[in-house]
Amino acid sequence: MGNSFNSSGEYRIEISGWGLDNSFFAERTDLIWTPGGEKKVQLHRALPEGAIVFVRLLSSESTSGSLPVAYQVQEVGPMDCNGLCRMELAQLHPRSKESLAAKSASNDLEDLPRVCDRHEIEVELQHEEVLQ
Repeated sequence: MGNSFNSSGEYRIEISGWGLDNSFFAERTDLIWTPGGEKKVQLHRALPEGAIVFVRLLSSESTSGSLPVAYQVQEVGPMDCNGLCRMELAQLHPRSKESLAAKSASNDLEDLPRVCDRHEIEVELQHEEVLQ
């Protein structure tokens, strides 16, 4: 959806994710894509800011299925008198190989406190016993 078209307008979508009550939902609605690039939806439920949702473009042709794209809820407006909550979405992008290489598992291990295994503890105790 991010690369398949780049024009503002309204698009019929299916949006799914987990709501405030931790229950899964799927809802059909319109994605409003502004000329400035903002993407907004109105849902019958409120979602927390930062929530991850999946948006799938619905097509009038039943043969062309689209894949869901991950978005993050950026701003949540109040529920209106029709029971609809307006939200702004930002597309999430997968991490690149370069960003993953920069933060390797070995860097993470250096930051963790060292944990000794049982054999190392026994050896340390033996050395302490000899010194006493």
